[in-house]
Amino acid sequence: MSQGHDMDESVRRRLNIVRFGLMAIPPIAWAIAFSLPFVVARGLGANWVSLALIPSLIQTAIVAVICVIVWFVYKGLVTRGVRR
Repeated sequence: MSQGHDMDESVRRRLNIVRFGLMAIPPIAWAIAFSLPFVVARGLGANWVSLALIPSLIQTAIVAVICVIVWFVYKGLVTRGVRR
C-alpha cells in the first residue's frame, strides 16, 4: 500500500508545508554563514575558501542533518494517528 492511501489530505498538506520550509533552511543558513566571513576575508586579501567557504559548508551540513531529523520526527508525530 502506498503512503498516499494512508494519509488524508490535511495531513499531506501539513507535511508538504513543513518539508518545503525545512528545504529552505539549509541554503539560507549557508548564505548567512558564508557572507560575513567572505566579505572580511576578501577585504583582508586572505584565502576566502579556507576562511569562509569550508566552514560555512560544514555548518550547512550540520543544519541539513538537523532538518532531516526534524522532518522524520514531525512526520512520525503527524502520521501516528493516521495509520490504520
